[in-house]
Amino acid sequence: MKVFDNRVEKAIDILWCERQLERGNEAKKLLEDAVREGQADACYFLALCYGGANCVDSGFGFQDNIEKAYHYLDMSIEKGSAVGMFGARRFGGYKPKGGSFVNVPYESSKEIWTVVCSMADAGQLFIKYLVANAYYYGDVAQLTEIDFDSETNEQIDKQFKLWAEQAISIYEELIEQNMIMGISNYIDIITSGDYGIPKNEKRARELELIGAENGDPYYMVKIGQELEETQAEKSKEYYERALKHRQSIAGFYLGKLYTLGGRLPRNLIKARDYFENCLACGTEIAGCHNRLGEIYFYGGDGIKTDYQRAVFHFLNACDKGNYWCSDMLGTCYLKGLGVSMDYTKALEELSRSPEETLSAIGLGEIYAYGLGVPVDMKKAMGYWNAFPKHPAVIKNKKNFKRTLFGWKRNSTYH
Repeated sequence: MKVFDNRVEKAIDILWCERQLERGNEAKKLLEDAVREGQADACYFLALCYGGANCVDSGFGFQDNIEKAYHYLDMSIEKGSAVGMFGARRFGGYKPKGGSFVNVPYESSKEIWTVVCSMADAGQLFIKYLVANAYYYGDVAQLTEIDFDSETNEQIDKQFKLWAEQAISIYEELIEQNMIMGISNYIDIITSGDYGIPKNEKRARELELIGAENGDPYYMVKIGQELEETQAEKSKEYYERALKHRQSIAGFYLGKLYTLGGRLPRNLIKARDYFENCLACGTEIAGCHNRLGEIYFYGGDGIKTDYQRAVFHFLNACDKGNYWCSDMLGTCYLKGLGVSMDYTKALEELSRSPEETLSAIGLGEIYAYGLGVPVDMKKAMGYWNAFPKHPAVIKNKKNFKRTLFGWKRNSTYH
């Protein structure tokens, strides 16, 4: 049974129930047309189109505009939309222009709750989702004007457990209808252990897979990460699908699949492009800078070594507090690659990850040749002996010989 104007129902199906990305503009136009004709409920749903990723799938490409979102929420309340008065309470930061979420023809939140629940009972899936969320967040207490002041903690916990169970029941019903909104809340209920709800990790895992298979970009990325080691091609598919939903962090993980040590055949040009696109979106900034720096540090696949670019990216990663690149950046300072030679900074960076091959080689050189520190051959050999077969270690060791009085340098370091 339809509870809204036909255009609104159709838009809801496209945008939230079926997530038909290619039809987003069509759905938005349906809502705009309904709003122009004074449809109060359409105002609420149009507000969601401007509310960002928490309100509508980013894959539709709608422009975030919080002022417009607030404007249409105000309109929905002023025109008497029960769903607008109900749903606007969960719109972060929003305060009604008139000062209250309750407006004519309704006189109380309890009355609005009753009307919205009747819409859910009539089978409207999006409204079922809103009602399930009201149980999940405990908003039902305010909506139904329940006073907990005289209740014990035990009684309150019991009530919240009942609401969580009601939320689960509705979320399950939505999943049966292939509507995945609310899955993250459902997972939280059965993994947190709050209010005495038994934990169910098996069902949580099933829900993650359902979310990934049915268009939730967050779970696409999560499952993709889990599959990288064993099913790289399948992992790639999840990431590519997530990108269609504008989950830009998926590009970072795609790039990693193609880069040095990745799980797919190396393609540094692809990797570079993915990382640069992520940076343009402001996503996984430190990680992308690290990986781009690595690409320019080593070069390959038609990309020339460029130490200046490498250092640029390394320093940007470090500015974000991420020192994954410390072995490479330290090497650049030690050798004067793309940056002025600085033994103090080299020592600082290489010491962050002494277990890495480049760090161990560089630290060995610093202590063996006394580069900014007193010569300490014991330390130097300790670092080098961690990688005895590495060509750089073998070459360095040729510059020294062991004598009765310890290690002696027999050539000039260069």
